[in-house]
Amino acid sequence: MNKDPKISSIQIRALIVSTTIGVAVLSLPNNLSNILGKDGWIPIIIAGALMIPLLLIINQIFKQNPGKDYFEIGKQNLGSIIFTLCLHIFLAYLVVYVSFVARNLGELVKAFLLPTTPIEVIILIFILSIVYISSYEIDVIARYGYFVYPIIIGFVLLFLLVSLPTADFSNTLPSLQSDLTKIPIGIKEAFLSFAGFEIILFALPYVEDKEKALKSSIIAIITITLIYFSLFMMTLTQFSIEQIKSQEFPVLIVAKLVDLPGYFLQNLDNIFMSIWVIVVFATVAPAYFGAGKVLSKIFKTKSHRYFIWVLVPIIYKVSLMPEGFVELNEILGTYLEILGFISILVIPLIIFIVGSVRRRIGK
Repeated sequence: MNKDPKISSIQIRALIVSTTIGVAVLSLPNNLSNILGKDGWIPIIIAGALMIPLLLIINQIFKQNPGKDYFEIGKQNLGSIIFTLCLHIFLAYLVVYVSFVARNLGELVKAFLLPTTPIEVIILIFILSIVYISSYEIDVIARYGYFVYPIIIGFVLLFLLVSLPTADFSNTLPSLQSDLTKIPIGIKEAFLSFAGFEIILFALPYVEDKEKALKSSIIAIITITLIYFSLFMMTLTQFSIEQIKSQEFPVLIVAKLVDLPGYFLQNLDNIFMSIWVIVVFATVAPAYFGAGKVLSKIFKTKSHRYFIWVLVPIIYKVSLMPEGFVELNEILGTYLEILGFISILVIPLIIFIVGSVRRRIGK
């Protein structure tokens, strides 16, 4: 394992938050409202709580294998053939994830910022801009996440603050009146909003203070959960539940309707979109880096930089496969759910269980 990259505990927190907060933050209130109505906040809390045990398991994997990265540990525990198959699944997930986000960004930028620009141009420029930072190692990406982290926190707080004057908290009542048997479906939807969390598999071995890394990572998960919860409740105080269900991106609609106090700054939606593009850049770069890294391990090369360029036409082509938003969610969204569940949850659990059994047998 390359010992050169170094990541601080605060950088790992920033990296997790900046990688996870992305496309889902705009559509999550709509998705959860269509499942559980006003109780859509419940899956957010449960999914956030479930992420912490998964985080503890991943931390334990690296703790039991000091000095090794995820690829070395996986190959050691599962064997070369099985782990290579797992890497292909992981690669497919990362490619679909980057393509899904790139297409979402392209559609929204075209709709709200650049209506006359072809979506193909927007997506290609976005992918090429990601290539630059993805060619570097994880410590550089972590530093960019550290730069974006305060922007995310600061803008969310500002957004909530300027929304308070028009908030109607009676919209949140009555509570616990929906069909609670749909909570598992809501949890699945909320869990996918934590996509990007898997970057910890690449970053955790390089954190300088391993003890603080776990605490910092847990704080990151709690921060993400609070952001999702706050934005869901904020949209609920601005619109009726029927309006939220009918809006694909209710958070963006709130930004379009809200003016800052004194009206010294209007068109907050344009500012929101501009900042959101920066945030999405920080979301996609680690996943793009991960895809290049996985390819380099599959082909057993020292550097992943060449594979970053190889992925450009693949991601571009996959992102343009769906004809519109409906097909985007039905096709890429479905693949993203399946591959994400396997890559983020199943494979790390298998590595942990197999590793634990092997150690017990060895003893």
